[in-house]
Parts: sequence; C-alpha cells; structure tokens
Amino acid sequence: MEDILDAKTQLLVALGAAAAARCQHCFTTLYRSADKVAVTDREVRAAVAIAMKVAGKAQDFMGAFIEQTTNGAVPAGETSSACACG
Repeated sequence: MEDILDAKTQLLVALGAAAAARCQHCFTTLYRSADKVAVTDREVRAAVAIAMKVAGKAQDFMGAFIEQTTNGAVPAGETSSACACG
C-alpha cells in the first residue's frame, strides 16, 4: 500500500474506518500517531464525518434489509447500533 497511498492518506482512511466501526481503541491508537505524519485535526474531522455518513447510511440500509427479510416481523426501528462486543 505504501507505494499507492502515502502514510498520511493511509492514516486518514484508517481513522475513518475506526470511526465507522465504532472501535474506540483503534481510533485512539491511530489518532495518537497523527502528528507523526502531519495529519491535522481538521483533516481528522473530515475523515470522521465521511465515515459516519457512510456508516449511517449503511445502518439505514441494514434496517430496511432486516425489515424486508423478516417480512416486517422485526421493524427497522428495533435494530440497534450498539456494539455487542462489550
């Protein structure tokens, strides 16, 4: 990957992925290395905003899919975005 995406871009993508996955440990670990590749807080905010927008849409689509798959037995409003891993 290093020859395709520079270290700064890789970190921004990883931060966005960590935010979308709601992995606090991943995000914290990655964020601590942001200054090493000159990532600004403004850039982090942009990456997180994009990730959260994608994650939100994915949740909407998954809710609709569950509702359709269960023929309405599990309404989309009853699905949870909470992490079950503890």
